[in-house]
Amino acid sequence: METDSENINRIQRVSSTFRLLFTVLIFCIPVITLLYWLFFNVLPVGFTTDLPVVVNQTLPLKTLVLAFLISLIPAFVAIYGMINLQKLFKLYEKAIVFSGQNVKCFRHLGYALIYWVLANLVFTILISIVLTINNSSGERMIVAQFGISDIGTLIIGAVIILVSWVMDEAVKLEDEQAHTV
Repeated sequence: METDSENINRIQRVSSTFRLLFTVLIFCIPVITLLYWLFFNVLPVGFTTDLPVVVNQTLPLKTLVLAFLISLIPAFVAIYGMINLQKLFKLYEKAIVFSGQNVKCFRHLGYALIYWVLANLVFTILISIVLTINNSSGERMIVAQFGISDIGTLIIGAVIILVSWVMDEAVKLEDEQAHTV
């Protein structure tokens, strides 16, 4: 059977790996987003099927720049989530598993999920406008999407915020007990 010390050491090692992963993702997300729009006109069809509108023409540079800027909305929310995960795993790496800082990371992760849904809604509306603005009159589109996965993400975000609230109360109780003589 493993000792508490061995478990903590394993948590620290795994946390170090995850912290590194999230650090890399923080830098990769905007770079990959930029590369996607830089090479959009030469991408295979499979890379564009997740967009809310079908693009059947070569897009001018101005449209690609606007599309990139709009794509930064959900990208920045994803980066916000990654930064909080990075902070959380840095705490775990230091063997800090139950503190006010952990609570703050969890709360921010819950909000990141809620912001993610809102950012994707705004992204979908704006990207549909930008990608069809060069279409002839009557073929321009505004698309809004909100589905069951968005509802699920909102619920998970709310649950994480609630759990962080419970954790915060538990941290306060533990602190109170530690200072009681």
